[in-house]
Amino acid sequence: MFTQLLPMLAITFTVFVLFFVFMGIGYMVKKKPLKGSCGGVAKLMGDEHCSFCGNDPNKCDSLIAEQQETALKAAQLGKSV
Repeated sequence: MFTQLLPMLAITFTVFVLFFVFMGIGYMVKKKPLKGSCGGVAKLMGDEHCSFCGNDPNKCDSLIAEQQETALKAAQLGKSV
């Protein structure tokens, strides 16, 4: 029983580790947080409004743009955010 279970667990663990490693590399390269859909599962469950963007998908993008502008200004001043 363990001879079949152990390789399966090792492969599964390796896949999860690789997944998180590649997600981390992607974050370091792009410097953008992961973002989901506006509403997503909550909309399927009957919630009318997205708690993050208030049903305005451009709001999240504008917040990210503001954060990038602030980081750029801080970098020009030689400070870290």
